[in-house]
Amino acid sequence: MIQICLKKKILFVSTLPPKKCGIASFTSDLINAVNNKTKEIISIENCALDKESNAGLYKYPVTGIWNAYKPGSYIEKAMAVNDDEAIKLVCIEHEFGLYGGDLGEYLLGFLSMLEKPFVIRFHTVLPNPSAKRLVIITSIALLAAKIIVMTKQSARILKEDYGISVEKIVLIRHGTHPASDANINELKEKYNLQDKQILTTFGLLSPNKGIEKGILAMKEISVAFPAAVYVVLGQTHPNLLEQEGEKYREYLQQLITENSLQDNVRLINEYVPTEKLMEYLRITDIYLFTSKDPHQAVSGTFLYAMSAGCPVISNSFVLAHEMLDEKTGIILTSNKESELAEQVIRLLQYPELKKEMSSNAFLKTRHTTWTKIGEKHADLFREILTAEIAKELPA
Repeated sequence: MIQICLKKKILFVSTLPPKKCGIASFTSDLINAVNNKTKEIISIENCALDKESNAGLYKYPVTGIWNAYKPGSYIEKAMAVNDDEAIKLVCIEHEFGLYGGDLGEYLLGFLSMLEKPFVIRFHTVLPNPSAKRLVIITSIALLAAKIIVMTKQSARILKEDYGISVEKIVLIRHGTHPASDANINELKEKYNLQDKQILTTFGLLSPNKGIEKGILAMKEISVAFPAAVYVVLGQTHPNLLEQEGEKYREYLQQLITENSLQDNVRLINEYVPTEKLMEYLRITDIYLFTSKDPHQAVSGTFLYAMSAGCPVISNSFVLAHEMLDEKTGIILTSNKESELAEQVIRLLQYPELKKEMSSNAFLKTRHTTWTKIGEKHADLFREILTAEIAKELPA
């Protein structure tokens, strides 16, 4: 095997902290994991998807800003990457809303001009594509060295609905953080949740999260378990906040008041750092996933809860069907809060069942730790870089 002797540079293109969104957090965790495995031979730099006016918010290893909604910006960005001889590979995080043009087609302009190999991760893969979506995704696939997806269902859809070769597709799961080992009683006291049964949901708040379903379910749950508390962690999504302010949060607060659930529901308006999040999950009895999108391919919040040993009660969606069974959690069959309440009450009434689900959920995510996910990406990047070096050698 040809060894990579000189230190090469990989450029990540994504939203990045301090921007507050799931993909930014994901990319930051991924970069740290990959860097731990490759820093001796590979240098990582980042291009943040943001407005140029926000450039001062970022620091190294962010070395560039790309306003991917600006017409023609992809030409300038592609030329800058091509001119940097140290960049040997580009890793791109893809979500349709991250890039300008119809269905994010500005990205395709960038990729068609790019002279460096790239891998791209599709965070969302929708079945039954429209003609234009099909053209954009298949065009990206033709240009990419590899396409990364995070669920088996996403890989199947790319193959069957988009006609993409399985040789192009790589399945690497979303990473998970180590569970907190802090004392549960001390944590409950820290967060003023002593002697409570704790249900948790976290993430950036938006109507698509379906938090109202969990709140309305608490009417029935609180009758059976008066000490039960539903903790909703997270700020309102920045895009939603810009469009309509705190309208959704105010609606949720109104639901809480109208149903006299002030003692049973807490809306915590905070962008929670990882350590604090894992502490909350440490004291969580049941994690509730009420997102309304059945085609959602993956959820970091869902997997973090499982990795912390939380039994999960979830609406039906792609990842739930790949990760949950009767031993690890519960998939709801209807969109009714009455079913959610019934299943929560059942788990709280049978602590041994809850304990068994907790243990199985934890064990099922041992192969998705960020350390292992970093290793898989590092192996993929080395494979592509080695192939590129082989091409450059004389026959």
